Amino acid sequence: MRPRLRRLTLALCLGLGLPALAAAAPVVGRLASPAGAVPALTVYAWSLTGAKLISITTEAGQASYSMELPAGRYYVFAAPLDPGAPPVYGAYTEFAACTHDAHGGCAQHGLKPLVVARRAVQGVDITDWYLDDAATHELDGILERTEAGTPAESELAAPRFSEYPAAPSTAPRATALAAGSDPRIERDRELLAAALASNANFAGRTVLVRIGCGDGCETVAFVDAPSGRVAYPELLARLPPAPACAAGGPLQFRRDSRLLLVTGVSANQRVTRYFAWDPESGQLRLVASLASVLEERCAPAR
Repeated sequence: MRPRLRRLTLALCLGLGLPALAAAAPVVGRLASPAGAVPALTVYAWSLTGAKLISITTEAGQASYSMELPAGRYYVFAAPLDPGAPPVYGAYTEFAACTHDAHGGCAQHGLKPLVVARRAVQGVDITDWYLDDAATHELDGILERTEAGTPAESELAAPRFSEYPAAPSTAPRATALAAGSDPRIERDRELLAAALASNANFAGRTVLVRIGCGDGCETVAFVDAPSGRVAYPELLARLPPAPACAAGGPLQFRRDSRLLLVTGVSANQRVTRYFAWDPESGQLRLVASLASVLEERCAPAR
């Protein structure tokens, strides 16, 4: 049994405001999939020297990635972002590095440690999806998946982002926020106006804005880019504290999907609620709620 390791997940979300890591260097590489089309992925870097997990997400069809890593040694790998997707991994391995390594090693599918110093590192390609058993078991342990990567029943039953697709809007963008009776619009006007001027990050045409509401409190507003309408869904009036070891944080969403996930803690369970957003009607609908046993080390951060 490997020792319990503390993790740190770097989440890059609108309005989150986490401090930047010191002395970080860019790590860049290609993405590929044996199925041809590259799905949306979570790209992970597991620090072998600091026992930290850093992650970013990519969009469907994205052919490359870039992430900032502090100096150290890492395993770099990826898993499909869709909830309920099969527990498979692509990784930077000896095989993936073969085209960049004059010494060969093309027959080996074990994880290749990446050394990061102060300079950018190119060619860290996540193109090998045929990992050996030892590598798969190692990554299962890092992500705390069940033995041999077997998905839990809740994973298999989970709604997927791809089941709620949203095409990018081609409608002209509103030039100002629409009038509304909610007093929070005036209170948050500067933040909401900045969101309207930015690119949609949810449901094809919506800018999801995370707004602080006090110590340890966070709420959500939706800004509809074509109309300028602002909605404060009551179902997201106060985001729950997420388990400390949840890599995705309490809120997960994508630009190409109407599905939104909210993960929190209830008693000794990790509970994820799945919502579908209808931009036309401005309605947020609960479509599923799934729970799993919460391990002690995953208790909410205080």
